[in-house]
Amino acid sequence: MELKNFKLEIDPQGVAVLTANRPEKRNAMNDLSWREVNEFFTWADTAPEVKVVILTGAGDKAFIAGADIGSLAVKKSTDCLGGAAQKALDKIESCAKPVIAAVNGYAFGGGCEVAIACDFRVVSENAVFALPETGLGILPGAGGTQRLARLVGLGRAKDVILLGRKIGAQEAVQIGLATKCVPQAELLAEAGKMASKLIAKGPVALRIAKRVVQASLSASQDVGMLTEMLALSVLCSTEDKAEGVGAFLEKRTPAYQGK
Repeated sequence: MELKNFKLEIDPQGVAVLTANRPEKRNAMNDLSWREVNEFFTWADTAPEVKVVILTGAGDKAFIAGADIGSLAVKKSTDCLGGAAQKALDKIESCAKPVIAAVNGYAFGGGCEVAIACDFRVVSENAVFALPETGLGILPGAGGTQRLARLVGLGRAKDVILLGRKIGAQEAVQIGLATKCVPQAELLAEAGKMASKLIAKGPVALRIAKRVVQASLSASQDVGMLTEMLALSVLCSTEDKAEGVGAFLEKRTPAYQGK
């Protein structure tokens, strides 16, 4: 893919590292950035060469420091109605492949919203999360008001969104916003270890399990349990299930084909 605001590297194992690459702007998101996120995850969803995505930011100061305030300053009310940022982050959340945010430094505003749309967040010791939009007279508009509460609870979400409070790396782990905190020099290696563990799992099972877990947020428990049962019955008919069980019984590493 040809990307201007991001850099893409895919290793032979199938780990795609997508790096927000505007270090002079602390990787702030503008309209092109949102379009490129949408385009990349639309492609990655079905690309056979991609097994897991790691999303990170260039430099050592910021993951993504938020929206590009220059572009925000000229936005009119009608410009927001298209929901470009929301649609881009919906693509991350619904991607069939697991997505890991490797958060280095500031994850403010849109950067925080990008991170919480991912499946996992591994953070460096200098990571800081914040949704400071109310200080600008607006609110988080790329899913922050919805996803944060689901991750950390309503009270904490109000604390962060209404008061604009910042959350450091250690607190992020304590409240479930982040999975693990490591020194910055080890961040990408730690995300890579997680990616390797995910690649070892059945890809069809990962894809379906991700969707079933996400569906639990908008369904009753009875509907969720039925969805889980139907999903399990589908997986029991796959070649991956036969390979996984067979490999376990034969004490060997499974060779999944994603079928």
